[in-house]
Amino acid sequence: MDHKVVGRSIQRKDGVKKVTGNAIFGADIDLPGQLYGAVCRSPYPHAKIKAVHKKKALELPGVYVVLTGAECDKLFGQYIEDQPVIAREKVRYQGEPVALVAADNFLTAQEAASLIEVEYEPLPVIDSVEDALKNEILLHEDWSKYNIVGDCHPVKSTNIGDIFTLSKGDVNKGFMESDLIVESEFSCSMLQHTTIETHCATAYVNKSTREITVYSPAQSPFAIRSVLARSFGVPLENVRVICTEIGGAFGSKYEAKAEPLAIALAMFTNGRPVKIQFSREEEFLASVARGPVKFKIKTGVKNDGTLLAQDVTIYWDTGAYVTTGPRINYNAGFAACGPYKIPNAKVESFCVVTNKSIATAYRGFGVPEVVCAHEHQMDLIAKKLGIDPLEIRLKNILTDGDLSVTGETMQDIAVKECLEAAAKNVEWYNKPLRWISSDGKFCGKGIACFCKLTGTPSNTSVILRLNENGSLTILDASREMGQGVTTVLPQIAAEALGMDVEKISVSPVDTAFSPYDKTTTSSRSTFHGGNAVLLAAEEVKKQLLALAAKYFKVSLAQMEYVEGNIRCKNDLTKSIHINEIGKSGILREQPPIIGVGAYSTVDLFDKPDPTTHQSKRPTVMWMFGAQAAIVEVDPKEGHIQVKTIGAAHDVGYAINPLGCLQQIEGSIIMGIGHALTEEMIYKNGDLKNGNMLDYKVPTFMDSDVDIHISLVEKNHKEGPFGAKGLGEPGVAATAAAIVNAINTACETNFNAIPIKPENIIFKEEV
Repeated sequence: MDHKVVGRSIQRKDGVKKVTGNAIFGADIDLPGQLYGAVCRSPYPHAKIKAVHKKKALELPGVYVVLTGAECDKLFGQYIEDQPVIAREKVRYQGEPVALVAADNFLTAQEAASLIEVEYEPLPVIDSVEDALKNEILLHEDWSKYNIVGDCHPVKSTNIGDIFTLSKGDVNKGFMESDLIVESEFSCSMLQHTTIETHCATAYVNKSTREITVYSPAQSPFAIRSVLARSFGVPLENVRVICTEIGGAFGSKYEAKAEPLAIALAMFTNGRPVKIQFSREEEFLASVARGPVKFKIKTGVKNDGTLLAQDVTIYWDTGAYVTTGPRINYNAGFAACGPYKIPNAKVESFCVVTNKSIATAYRGFGVPEVVCAHEHQMDLIAKKLGIDPLEIRLKNILTDGDLSVTGETMQDIAVKECLEAAAKNVEWYNKPLRWISSDGKFCGKGIACFCKLTGTPSNTSVILRLNENGSLTILDASREMGQGVTTVLPQIAAEALGMDVEKISVSPVDTAFSPYDKTTTSSRSTFHGGNAVLLAAEEVKKQLLALAAKYFKVSLAQMEYVEGNIRCKNDLTKSIHINEIGKSGILREQPPIIGVGAYSTVDLFDKPDPTTHQSKRPTVMWMFGAQAAIVEVDPKEGHIQVKTIGAAHDVGYAINPLGCLQQIEGSIIMGIGHALTEEMIYKNGDLKNGNMLDYKVPTFMDSDVDIHISLVEKNHKEGPFGAKGLGEPGVAATAAAIVNAINTACETNFNAIPIKPENIIFKEEV
């Protein structure tokens, strides 16, 4: 079918206001009577709090309130309420809030925070998963004292905050039938999200009505609203989250962070708003991060390369509190064996607490990490069997009708086509996999593929409101984070209604009037929001037909809606195009045209078995793709240059092709940082490189990579116009492909990222 709006590249609707500086971000909020908050943070990663002395801070002119855990003994959390708003008895990571200050200006608040004197008794530090698993020191002595509010399974008397298991078939039997068994390990470093905008929030509290209002660049406003309502003990409807623009998220603004601090202070300021904004140092030290992770993989295979069995063990270092760890555990656990036909599989995955900064969602919810592990393993198997790395993947890849490791019969899957396209983009068969350049540099190719689910079950609601001038406003709670949702949803609405996309806008998100959306994560906004828009558009059409029938004085049965034309079947002169409806007078003094669409995946979801996690349908949508890389390595200086990336992603249907390409291109640069430079370095709980000088994020100068992207379109039967998700998949296979290319170039076996120059210079031959 030939579409007029979807499938076309159009300019981002949020582009102009952002490049002209007219977008309102969290830091731009300034309210009458506003106070400024600052945080006194622990210098210790693990210590008892003996006493907090705030007298000097309170005596500083301009200080309004100083708050400690004694006055604000509140816990919060997304899946388990294990995290104090302000630490009271002990601190569990360096930078944990010990006291809060509100003052007339930011500098005074900062000075007051520095005047707070805290007596600590340092405790032994758990700096690694290995130490945590000994359970000699428990960061949380009794998990049962916390309220579990989500799918979270802490293990009594251990540092394990959650456990996930997946099993299919008989792994031991599969290993016995195998001709070759390959075992390996892989580890990924701790990463900072390094968003341009740090965490911030402005809150005010009406003490008489117990109403809380918070301005925030929240990634998931309704989820955060629930967390805040529970933590502060107020009815859900008493919490209002007004969303500002997001200056970068990548998962970092998925859960509450600055919001509870601002609200805690606002509880004690007699109605004066309080604004808190993290410094870059605080962002590194005490916000959130992508936690480090360790993998152990054992795979059984036939001599012809057929996979028979795989056993995967994963240890996620979730930092001092569990937070989003269970969801990462779940999402990544389902993807841990890759997009392959494996008759016998077992996954055991653990979230382990340590005295480090809190781990949370990071673009892909653990999938980029598991891809590094299983694709490193596939290359090891290929090498041992003497099979081309691409060929062994094509031999075992899932196709329509195959049974996945999760127990689902796969449909609408094009990962094979993605592998072939990615390989073609780096001329896989036209050049050798390894060569030495004329100036003595080692060159090599690598390839990787992945699978990723989307959060299921979940709900998204959308309201389409036709304004009196004929323009259309979309009310929804999907957050624009750079993925283009405020452009894609208008495209879908325009196509459905036959309307000019220029006449459609998206309303700001505010939980007081925006319809419910579970969260802006999991690459779900186009799929879920798009389906909701289509349902709402049908309601708009019905109402317009009824209104036009009244206007033309004909029966409703005589009316039809054809490509934007609202017309009488028997008399085509009685017709109004939706683009002209504002000028027609038909909307004057009439009931408002409001279409509501609610898309839910509850009925499509087959809840996994609690023990094996086998399911006929654990997710409404799988995302697939592949990336290939060519690297050049200087064996003397250790410098690694990514020369070419060939990417191919199954987008289902590209609603906005340019937006798809931009998402993938940006993800590739992000993935280069994961593979080669980014790493938060802790020593005994002390962060050693918590700044933008020592933490190496790729910049424009590092992005001189020849990038070739293919959009593979295998329509999803339930996606809007066949579309699938794309926000996270672009980063999923990047680091894995680069690692495999480096190992090919250097003829070695690097099994940890980032791979740094010293690793190259002092590499061990294998």
